[in-house]
Amino acid sequence: MNSAPSHVVSIIMPVFNDWQSFTLLVEKIDAAISAANEPLSVSILAVNDGSTSEPTLLQSVFHVLPNVSSIRIIHLTRNFGHQRAIAIGLCYAAEHLPHTSAIVMDSDGEDKPEDVLTLVRASLANPRKIIFAERSKRSESLQFRFFYALYKRVYHVLTGAPISFGNFSIIPPALLKRVSSVSEVWIHVAAGIMKARLPLAAVPTVRGVRLAGESKMNFVSLLLHGLSGIAVHSEVAAARLLVVSLVFILFSVVGIASVLGIRFFSDVAIPGWATSSIGSLVAIFIEALLMSVLLVFLVLNNRSQQPFVPRLHYNDYVADVENVL
Repeated sequence: MNSAPSHVVSIIMPVFNDWQSFTLLVEKIDAAISAANEPLSVSILAVNDGSTSEPTLLQSVFHVLPNVSSIRIIHLTRNFGHQRAIAIGLCYAAEHLPHTSAIVMDSDGEDKPEDVLTLVRASLANPRKIIFAERSKRSESLQFRFFYALYKRVYHVLTGAPISFGNFSIIPPALLKRVSSVSEVWIHVAAGIMKARLPLAAVPTVRGVRLAGESKMNFVSLLLHGLSGIAVHSEVAAARLLVVSLVFILFSVVGIASVLGIRFFSDVAIPGWATSSIGSLVAIFIEALLMSVLLVFLVLNNRSQQPFVPRLHYNDYVADVENVL
């Protein structure tokens, strides 16, 4: 380890059966710091998100890591999913490592170890902001990129907020406690930080490739992840959908009035057209009205609920903390 590191960070990685990738990534992070000759020390927090396989970690594997001060595994009581595992890791860091910056990254290697240094440098230049890694180039399939672009468009339309980054980020000590108190990070970390209007910035990065094994993400997982991001802004999305519903109600009322006017005050005579047209418009009116009522009750219900504060409850989901190094 460097004799006098000028900067110390904790790196939070959710892990679900990806222990081989995790091990390789930790070694590559240490190598990247050494290659850059940076006076940086890292503390690794692996959040074991209910893995079905035991962590294949031996202290001897990590016996020569000069830039890694400690490695801890936070074992959760069950599988809670990627975002909640990150939220628990952030809460643990806020309580036990409150004076260090926290980096959130995936454990599979797609968040490149070299970009840890990119985030640290950007954070040192902007110590009062959360810095996200913005993907300037992606390495996924054409199909994935298409659906991801579609998701970003839908997200922007429903929430009014553009999103171009994921979880890979660095949170300075001054903001770590605030982030761990944001109820929405329990659902979606990046969207929760955006909704809380915490100061943030982004730096361009290139997505890496998986170090070992196969991805646990599938189409359903990605869809649920996208819906979770929109759910964080559920009140804004509901308000926008309510406006759309009201437009449909207005359209159906005007349409019904126009059909009745043509039917009774003109000489146009097409057998059955008035009945079928009014039937369709009434159906649109009823569906739009029901949607409007449901959206109103959704917003009122959300506002009446007491918010869940992850920092106050995260210990309920931690089974054990294992010191590996």
